[in-house]
Amino acid sequence: MRALHVVCSFVLSLLVEETVFAQVGEPTPASGPTSAGKSAEQAQEIKKRSADWFKTCLGDWDEQTHMSKAEWRTTCKRVSKEREQFYLNTPGALSIGERALR
Repeated sequence: MRALHVVCSFVLSLLVEETVFAQVGEPTPASGPTSAGKSAEQAQEIKKRSADWFKTCLGDWDEQTHMSKAEWRTTCKRVSKEREQFYLNTPGALSIGERALR
């Protein structure tokens, strides 16, 4: 009985993991002003921030890291794109600090 419980738990965890990674791995299109209510200016600012973050990330590489410089660059590029998509597709993602400016 315990073995059946373990096997069922394992299969269920694989199904959940596969579903989560399938959803996370699919890029969501950012189609200009309509994506999460962002204006063209906001979209440009997000792209600029993403590019700046990418440059900062590249500068953080160190010889003592567990990644080669090429692997680090690939990871920085992937995370930069993910951050950009998050900010483009999430309503209110840039609202922190904007209230103080108004």
